[in-house]
Amino acid sequence: MHFDGKRLHYFVTVADTGSLGRAAEVLHVAQPALSRQMRLLEDEVGAPLMERTPRGMVLTAAGQAFYLSARRLLDDGHAAVHRARLAASGNLGHLRVGFSEIYLWHPQVLAALQAYRSQSPGVTFTVEAMLSGAIAERVRDGQLDLALAYRNQADDDSSLHSRPWLVDEYRLVVHRDSALARRPPRRLADLNGEDFILFRRDQSPRMHDTIIHHFHQRGFSPHIVQEGTTHYTVLALVAAGLGCSVMPVSAAARMPAGVKMLPVPDMQLLTPIHAVWHRDNFTPVVQRFVDLLCEPGQVETTL
Repeated sequence: MHFDGKRLHYFVTVADTGSLGRAAEVLHVAQPALSRQMRLLEDEVGAPLMERTPRGMVLTAAGQAFYLSARRLLDDGHAAVHRARLAASGNLGHLRVGFSEIYLWHPQVLAALQAYRSQSPGVTFTVEAMLSGAIAERVRDGQLDLALAYRNQADDDSSLHSRPWLVDEYRLVVHRDSALARRPPRRLADLNGEDFILFRRDQSPRMHDTIIHHFHQRGFSPHIVQEGTTHYTVLALVAAGLGCSVMPVSAAARMPAGVKMLPVPDMQLLTPIHAVWHRDNFTPVVQRFVDLLCEPGQVETTL
């Protein structure tokens, strides 16, 4: 059975005030019209809900039972409207985000997470850490709502939209006790013959190919002896003394013990990092987080 929400509101107001006259004043309706609405409601229920007494309008047994449910329905309706408005403004919901570990620890990301949670405690987060290629694939498949991922001019996937966030720069990372740490290379070609560590190509094909192409342009053919799946697995292998690698400058803030970061004069490997989302999933929660993360004038560079 369907009940008119306005009629329920009228009934609860009459019950709370105990008077048709006072209820009519509160509701800003004519008393005869209010009386008619109460009769119609009783017809729908099939039982008298109120009776007029010298003390005013008093609920019958049926009215008392109906009042509890009517009040609950109205409260639930108000709560539903409130929750809908919170969701529409990005203040309620759940956000699934993916970052490389080095960007998860970035001050801007931490500040955005803290600000969003402080401003909107009704929003919760699930965070996953992996490289750009894997992250973008999970956004494309709908398993993540948002990611920070490497994007370049070759990206032609129209299903993904993005906004610039940061331009990072790669540097050489070596074990602090290695010969390379004692005698830093003056060019990439000086690394020929050195044991080299890199992330697996399937984790971020575009980034992997960009790095290798950059190396070849400068006469360096890396001798890859170890592979990792993320930036920090690569750094762990470098920390273990198993070879050298290259790493974004953003990783310097949380470098493992025993690893040293060095510039190589002819390595000019810049990586644009974007906030990435699916074009069909730009929800208010996603939009608010992107706005917090990528405020105008906040796009950074590590240069």
